[in-house]
Amino acid sequence: MIDTKNLSGIDKATILFKALGADLSVQLFKGINRSQLQKIRENMSKITNIPFEVKKAVLEEFYFSFVSEKFTPAQEETKKPFEFMQNLTDEQITYLISSESPVIMALTIAQLPVDRQVNVLQKLDPIVQPKVMTEMGHLTEIPLEGVVNIANTLKEKSAFIPRASEFKRGGGQDLAGILSAMRPKDEKRFMEHLAKEAPELVEQIKRYYFTFEDIPKLPQNILAEVLKSVEASEVAYALKGQPEEVLDLFMNSLPQRTQIILEDEIKLLEGPQPRRKVETAQKKIVEKLRELEKEGRFNLEDFMDADFVE
Repeated sequence: MIDTKNLSGIDKATILFKALGADLSVQLFKGINRSQLQKIRENMSKITNIPFEVKKAVLEEFYFSFVSEKFTPAQEETKKPFEFMQNLTDEQITYLISSESPVIMALTIAQLPVDRQVNVLQKLDPIVQPKVMTEMGHLTEIPLEGVVNIANTLKEKSAFIPRASEFKRGGGQDLAGILSAMRPKDEKRFMEHLAKEAPELVEQIKRYYFTFEDIPKLPQNILAEVLKSVEASEVAYALKGQPEEVLDLFMNSLPQRTQIILEDEIKLLEGPQPRRKVETAQKKIVEKLRELEKEGRFNLEDFMDADFVE
């Protein structure tokens, strides 16, 4: 069996690099230069099949010098090295660790409350997520000096991330908001373009993007709530050219007296009507729907998801 007393400094450093990974080990040795790092990398191919007891002994000893060089130890320990993250949003933390290795991502996420851990983890690249979860199960192997050193490095880095009020990632939700604010004609044109050029992005947008054609997906009580704040004349324009089942849905969502008024308004619009007026009325109903959503009455995303359980 290998005796740790007989190992050279470079051997111990090599074992540390193999046990913790190069990214984390470099964080531990702030004073390491390229020449020394190259020697470690060359030695990694020579040292194989390291017994667990040896890894454990090296980690516990945490050898800070090899090849007659002294390395800079971790900064002074603090009781709460990751306390700075309390002032960061989940989006900012995701941005902060997005370019780090899975083990550093895991260490950072582990400092958060469970609900925030889930939020940050879900914002990471799906390919990286399982790697980070695996690393979270091995964090006890990281020496305390390494934890503090990593925390200090991330704290310095956090000074350069955007403020919460400035920080946005774009994506489907932002695009849905942009499209909803466009004129109906432009809205349709851009969606057709995206469907050809980026179909995967269209799928993201559809989770947040609600159009008049999606209204049949709504429960009748929500539609009834929306129609309370829309003039019957606007509803009549919005229903122009719609199939019979949509007309019935709207009628059945209104009080009987309002149904009679709407029927009269529809009769007044017999014959062709300007498309602009029809689309404007439809958009007004969708805007009212979104106003109610902002008030917290419901979440439109719930009705856009095709995955339901009976």
